[in-house]
Amino acid sequence: MTTRQHTAGPYYCECYVNAHRLGTYDAHSPREALRWVRISLMVIAITLDEEPYRRARIWLDQGQPTATRDLEEGKPHTLTLKQRTTAATWMINPIA
Repeated sequence: MTTRQHTAGPYYCECYVNAHRLGTYDAHSPREALRWVRISLMVIAITLDEEPYRRARIWLDQGQPTATRDLEEGKPHTLTLKQRTTAATWMINPIA
């Protein structure tokens, strides 16, 4: 996963694996923030077992409209996928 920094935007994105931060991203819109999650998720999707892969596909196919709405309303959005002893978590927080 690539860490890319922009000038401060209204959304702060982070990715953690087992409580260790792997990357951050400053996004200027919900669409940009969700694109960062979507791209990093698609990179790892082929390595996932059936259940976390299914959860990832559901989020990719159906979860983004809800995430967009939450972010536009100033609410944070979190996606966590667990596989055996590994948990990957993407968090998007609006910056006040």
